[in-house]
Amino acid sequence: MFNSKLFLSTQLTEFNEAVFKYNSIVKDIYGFYIENVIKNLRSVNKNQEQILPFSNKSFVQLSDYDNGTFEYKLHHHDSQQLLNLSISPFASPSGLTHEKFMLNYNPTIGSWDLAYDMDLSARIVPFVDINARDHTNSSYYLNSYALDFFNHGSEISLIEENQINSGDTNNLLFDYSLMLSSITTSLKVIIDNKNKQTAIDDIQFFKPLYEKISNIKDIFADKFYKAYPYTKRNF
Repeated sequence: MFNSKLFLSTQLTEFNEAVFKYNSIVKDIYGFYIENVIKNLRSVNKNQEQILPFSNKSFVQLSDYDNGTFEYKLHHHDSQQLLNLSISPFASPSGLTHEKFMLNYNPTIGSWDLAYDMDLSARIVPFVDINARDHTNSSYYLNSYALDFFNHGSEISLIEENQINSGDTNNLLFDYSLMLSSITTSLKVIIDNKNKQTAIDDIQFFKPLYEKISNIKDIFADKFYKAYPYTKRNF
């Protein structure tokens, strides 16, 4: 078996388009979520965003403000946040906007530039970055190790060919197995719900998909527990 890190085929155009459409929906939903949460936090912690972090100097606009002062200029930037509620006034002068943040969203990036420290990691936001790159702008190979293991079921090959640390193989494969289980469970719930409805035209789409992924999940699980016989079976 050759390492799919070198021979894994590229995604189909239709798949990329579907993922892009899905990501757009996620960005819209979580964009509104971010705005609403920050609106509420700003109403509770009024003026908290108008205090310099090191000097604790306030630049809240007062009735006798001189529009030529440094404080006034800072407040002017803050006033523009009516259009970019999710962005900190201290990041705003850099030109960052809510639209730019969501357009370039990557689940591995922290939330340092948001008005409040919100967790927007992949643990929270179900965002699929199919063109993921590291800090050197090199592409990740994403789940090629999972395809390799599905083909050969060998931990040794993953360590030697995929260059995965020996202490990480168990956790990576176990997490992938759990993901497959989650997908099959979700599809099963959809099918059961569709069977209770009068119009079940699209069940012809979900049922074959469920059967295929369920079969993949079972094969993957069998190979996993053969390679790691002492792991407690949870799926």
